[in-house]
Amino acid sequence: MRYFLLIYFFILSSSVELNAQIYHDYFGTGNEVGISTTSSPSESGDSLINTLNGTGYLIDRVGAYRLLTQASFGASVDDVDTLIELGVENWIDWQINIPHRSFFDHYKEIFDTVSVWSLAVDSEFNPNSYRRSDLVTYTFFDKMFSDSDRLRQKAAFALTQIFVINRMDGINGLAFGIADYYDIFYSGAFGNYREMIEEMAYHPIMGRYLSHFKNQKTNNEGARPDENFAREIMQLFTIGLHELNNDGTLKLDSGGKTIPTYNIHDVEEMAKVFTGLSGGALAFYSPVPNGVPAFNMNDSHVDYTARMAMYTEHHETSGKNIFDNDLIIPANQSGEQDIEDVLDYLFNHPNVGPFISLRLIQQLVKSNPSPQYINRVATVFNDNGNGVRGDMGAVFKVILTDKEARDCELLNATSGRMLQPIERLTNLMFALDMKTPSGKFWFDDRSYYFYLHTDQAFLSSPSVFNFFSPFYVHDDCVADNDMYSPEFQLLTSRTAISYINMLNGFIHGFLFKYSNHTKVETVSQVIRTNGNTDDTPYLNYDPLVDVLIADGTNGLMDYLNLIFCRGQLSDISKTIIVNTLNDYQQLDGLDNIKLVKEAIYFIMLTPDYLILK
Repeated sequence: MRYFLLIYFFILSSSVELNAQIYHDYFGTGNEVGISTTSSPSESGDSLINTLNGTGYLIDRVGAYRLLTQASFGASVDDVDTLIELGVENWIDWQINIPHRSFFDHYKEIFDTVSVWSLAVDSEFNPNSYRRSDLVTYTFFDKMFSDSDRLRQKAAFALTQIFVINRMDGINGLAFGIADYYDIFYSGAFGNYREMIEEMAYHPIMGRYLSHFKNQKTNNEGARPDENFAREIMQLFTIGLHELNNDGTLKLDSGGKTIPTYNIHDVEEMAKVFTGLSGGALAFYSPVPNGVPAFNMNDSHVDYTARMAMYTEHHETSGKNIFDNDLIIPANQSGEQDIEDVLDYLFNHPNVGPFISLRLIQQLVKSNPSPQYINRVATVFNDNGNGVRGDMGAVFKVILTDKEARDCELLNATSGRMLQPIERLTNLMFALDMKTPSGKFWFDDRSYYFYLHTDQAFLSSPSVFNFFSPFYVHDDCVADNDMYSPEFQLLTSRTAISYINMLNGFIHGFLFKYSNHTKVETVSQVIRTNGNTDDTPYLNYDPLVDVLIADGTNGLMDYLNLIFCRGQLSDISKTIIVNTLNDYQQLDGLDNIKLVKEAIYFIMLTPDYLILK
């Protein structure tokens, strides 16, 4: 019976047809017409008070779980209660403004915990050793379950799937710098996009990853400006490949053809702009004899948390004519001014609003936003209402409060997106209130049983094009419907089966038993963190057992539908699972805790869970 059920779920999950249920959880902001409801404060009815309006709409528990799945990595009961109490807009404002500790500071705290920081200061030990890269991932998960800035964390995760690096590719071991790089998007998540792209362009981690670190002008020794970053800052970070209307649709020339945003000449000229950059500071743990940074200093001496510096003698000072002379950079100005001119031009290009809007909507809400949705978000990117362009706090807020995100009556076959593997995992953790004896959550998702089974791990995209393309189209199920299915690029015959096996292990076995590293040992002055089986994470199944005892399998499924499927569980899925659970109970005599685990296992295989509508 179990194998029949699994086969059914896979057939169902590959189907194009999506049947949306209607939830009455939305009122106000985002509707076409403003709504105001009044009521009388007394029986006499001699006066009216405004009780609901477009600036303070209400949300029920189904809507709260749905929003928190979009705007965070998962929802506990307390998270839902807070959202309902505050209301959607107030919750978003609170999340944007809530004090936070930087990702780098959190990383250093974990570094301290494993007793490495003092050793790095007092000896020649290099903290950027590959043995410390795992602490970056530990920081990501520990912050997720320790700090309350849920939206900031989800926003940063989304942004780093645009500004991609792979911590294991070319920058392996530069853990301090990687943690600092992530802060561009974590601490800066709700700042300005212009500042974001500048910090990214000058960061030595991006410099190493896309090879404009130590990028030299043309010289007699055969050096030529590297074109890698010059191409990607246009294609992937700002303007894309083709000119766009503000609603994300393609502009066409008089012959009906798309209009390229740049050509090879533009790449060559842009590459000259990003010459002359190298390390801006010396690493504290490995000083050079004269104590002065130099363009060609050994990489081990570079402080990868410090902004790159411009070395004029290695910068191409000739004039640059870019974008059909629309951007003319005069000769002999400083390298910093060259970069500022380019970044200003790219930031103000009309493509950037729709370019970034589409990608962030896809990351949070839906794979196929309407042109109208993109236009509404891009318009806020262009001007937040106070004359400010690139206000990312305003952008994230409008993405989450737009009617296509909140109004469930607008759900249709183009709605929603598939949860990414990391999201599926963290939703389980939050829903069942994961805890550890130590209060630390040190999970390494690069370990074989997660990354290998899902093809996703934190800052581990196989290429600069992310784990999946925003324009990926599943040939069999999506292509004929003129839709995109980005996350389905990760769903292969291998990862689909691996997900089942991994999920079975998580629920019926253990969570990260060998990855929760809290024991430390020193071997020949090398610090190692070893698996601590005394600190194994655990999930709280007791509330679900109580529901099962009180309300039976049907009541249990209704509760799981809320906390996992956001009220989306179809009648046919529920019927199959309930019948299976009843069979298990009668034939196998499963106790309550095992029956609850089976129910969670089955529900997390359904398309109703996997597809966030």
